[in-house]
Amino acid sequence: MNEALLILSIVINIVVVTAIIWLIAEQKKLKQQLDLLDDDVERNNKDIAGLCSAAVSVDNRLLDSSDLLKDIVDKVTEFENSVQPEPESQPYHSAIQRVKNGANIEELTQQCGLSRDEAVLLIRLHGHA
Repeated sequence: MNEALLILSIVINIVVVTAIIWLIAEQKKLKQQLDLLDDDVERNNKDIAGLCSAAVSVDNRLLDSSDLLKDIVDKVTEFENSVQPEPESQPYHSAIQRVKNGANIEELTQQCGLSRDEAVLLIRLHGHA
């Protein structure tokens, strides 16, 4: 019986030692996987920080571009307003006004110095149909 107990004790010790060795091996594998995951997390954090920095930079550039574009639009509008002639200074303005008030071909040719063809065209374009 002592021998059976001794053999059982040895078998249990072998099983326990084997289990401990297996647990140590698994713990090393898990530690390696944890180290790899830690590296991935650190790399991802750096990538996110870089992306945030780039996003702020792009946002600043867009804001600068928007301001610049607004300035350009204002200057173009100002230029267009300064270059556009007043309607009264256009050559046919008074003749067009007369047509809108009902002037006929003869009045336009005599009072505005237009040719007959010009007078006909202005009446067709601006006259009341």
